[in-house]
Amino acid sequence: MSYPKYAWVGNRISESDMVALYKMKQQTRRPITELVAEAVSQYIKEGSK
Repeated sequence: MSYPKYAWVGNRISESDMVALYKMKQQTRRPITELVAEAVSQYIKEGSK
């Protein structure tokens, strides 16, 4: 059995944030993983300023 290189951090996302992400997913028709990846990228860019 193969394991991913990085452990999924989704268990650290609060239930209320997951509800908001799911609503955003429905509105934008984009996968949650794509929304999270975009948020992480923005967070990293803001942190490097």
